[in-house]
Amino acid sequence: MTTAPNDVEEYDQSKFWVAPARNFRSSARLHLQHYLMQNTLGYLLEPAVEKSVVSSQQLKIADLACGNGIWLTELYSSLSKSGISAQLDGFDINPTNFPDPFYLPASVTLKELDILKKPIPAELIGIYDVVHIRAFVSVIPDSNLTPLLSVVSELLKPGGFLQWEETRGDRFIVESPSPHISKVACDTIVQVLKEGQQARGIRNDWVDELDQYLDRYGFQGARLRVHEKRKQDFKGWTEDYLMVWEDLAIFFPPKSKEPSTPLSREAWIDMFANSVTETEQGVVIHQGKVMTAVGQKPL
Repeated sequence: MTTAPNDVEEYDQSKFWVAPARNFRSSARLHLQHYLMQNTLGYLLEPAVEKSVVSSQQLKIADLACGNGIWLTELYSSLSKSGISAQLDGFDINPTNFPDPFYLPASVTLKELDILKKPIPAELIGIYDVVHIRAFVSVIPDSNLTPLLSVVSELLKPGGFLQWEETRGDRFIVESPSPHISKVACDTIVQVLKEGQQARGIRNDWVDELDQYLDRYGFQGARLRVHEKRKQDFKGWTEDYLMVWEDLAIFFPPKSKEPSTPLSREAWIDMFANSVTETEQGVVIHQGKVMTAVGQKPL
């Protein structure tokens, strides 16, 4: 078995966002991603879900892999404007991006928890009206949604709702505003990423059929809403992806260590720099759509 040189990290999608060295940059990216998602979706709670749960006397909502808690704090503001009180709990494997509790509303709590590690704490089982998850494609190996859906089902009350928002992590669309403006570098990076995912057996085609997966798992009334990203947000999405691409350099070996490597760190850095130049000339990268899947745990 081969091992990576000391100055090359093994790329593991499920752990990439855990690295503390990326804390403030990744938190800033999460803020940007959240607002771009909201521009696309137009809601925090899917309207039918919100209508079904707002009358709950003790409304409890969980956000899994909550990052810096931005979805929960925005939901708090939205519900408060309507006079609705709720307990809002966020869970993440890495607390690095959590705001200090001093700055959080009293009803918002963020806790460190690996939600895919069984057993789930007993006090969390069967207490939530809504479980929200977003951008989980990087932690779904072999299109196996069962471990995550099992956790969601355990957390939900009978009759509670899952709301899952996702994009195709294997689908990047590169567009140039003019035939005279090159997008070769961006296209090349997208192709490298696509081939890397294929080599690791990562497929995201399940995202387009997420409602069917919920239905097969036993969620009732499963449905899928498809939202086209707004053209005016393409620049924002591009900048969001560029933050990720820049951090990927550490996963390629330096030419001095592996002269025969198919893609050296130096080559990636050059490609990234050329991609930035292209985007400064108007080239955009986006993923086209955001999907929201909703399903209800049986009573």
